[in-house]
Amino acid sequence: MLMIYNDGKHKVAVFRELTPKGAVQTNQLTIVHGEEALLADPGGRVVFSKLMSEISVIAPATKIKYIFYTHQDPDVMGAAASWYTALPNAKILLPEIWARFIPHLFPPDTNITERLMPIPDNGTEIQLSDCTLKLIPAHFLHSPGNFSLYDPCSKTLFSGDIFASLLPPGTDYDTAPDIDQHIQYMETFHKRYMASNKALKAWVAKVKNLDIETIIPQHGAIIKSKPHIEKALQWLENLQAGIDLLY
Repeated sequence: MLMIYNDGKHKVAVFRELTPKGAVQTNQLTIVHGEEALLADPGGRVVFSKLMSEISVIAPATKIKYIFYTHQDPDVMGAAASWYTALPNAKILLPEIWARFIPHLFPPDTNITERLMPIPDNGTEIQLSDCTLKLIPAHFLHSPGNFSLYDPCSKTLFSGDIFASLLPPGTDYDTAPDIDQHIQYMETFHKRYMASNKALKAWVAKVKNLDIETIIPQHGAIIKSKPHIEKALQWLENLQAGIDLLY
């Protein structure tokens, strides 16, 4: 567990080392504020048992108010049925466009309707006690229904697949030490998985005026410090990707 922020009342923790070899590395996020908590992109079955044990250290299952899924991928939602049972008080937040697909992840007799909170396309806000979290549209980056999560209490942006990096064997770090050097490990993924520069620009326009000190992607290294974040956003805003490169 990597504690990103802790002022006593508000905590942000990232779990980066739970993915077994042979699977795509994933980061899981927990935000705790007072007596309530949120779990973001808890991942597939390959990390479920380890993550459940790790989370219990800072947030007992009964305190977790929300399970937030940025989009529909198996490395995000693969263990949805297990988390539904393990966290009985948690509401399920996921993009509205994917809500009618979620029954495929559960046994036929599971009634998930009362715990499901579809996120409207234009985003929304949710409360952890007196901390207001923002769910920001990130559509087509890479999913047609996709969201980022901004936590103003810690000035943290959980960006999902945006800013994901794939570090080569023998290279590993929790936080990118040099953003200029780190971009090469993000570039191939973004050119292939992100829909277009138009979609990237739309997302950057939504987040660039937020007060962000830490960006946590769902894969790879964390980006910290305002100069690094500003440079990363500039790079993303000008990147040609997806259908821009198709022909």
